[in-house]
Amino acid sequence: MAKLKGIKKIDRIINNFTKNFNIRADLGEEFLAYCDDRLINYTLVIDEADINYFIEDAEKRFPDIQADIFLWCLMHEIAHIMTDDMWTDEELAYFEEQKERMTAEADTDVRNYWYHACPDEYFATRWAGEYMRKHPKRIAKFWNELQTAIMEFYLKNGLI
Repeated sequence: MAKLKGIKKIDRIINNFTKNFNIRADLGEEFLAYCDDRLINYTLVIDEADINYFIEDAEKRFPDIQADIFLWCLMHEIAHIMTDDMWTDEELAYFEEQKERMTAEADTDVRNYWYHACPDEYFATRWAGEYMRKHPKRIAKFWNELQTAIMEFYLKNGLI
């Protein structure tokens, strides 16, 4: 596999931000939170078909927040870890079971609606939106630095 130029800078910027929450971040294939490990995965390739309902929901609930899809996804995964102690292990297992069932049985629109209505998803989005609302300068500084690094990454790797 070819080495990606500039990925270390992106990783450093994200980890400098997530360390404020005692969370580590690694590049992965998709956005995910590993609450027990206080680890999130982020990706630079976002499947907008799977994310559209999430973004519509987030923007509807927080119309005053103008944030890039990447930033919403990153903050949402941080929020999963920050809200993890709201739930018992049994509740978390139930939420996962329901989300798996939805994924298998429902069409995309129905699945996305109910997936993001699950309490753990709903409250993660709420935490993310409230954090961005309460800390606009911190978020703007982080995003400006990160967005610059992402654009440099795309240029260095011939992606734009």
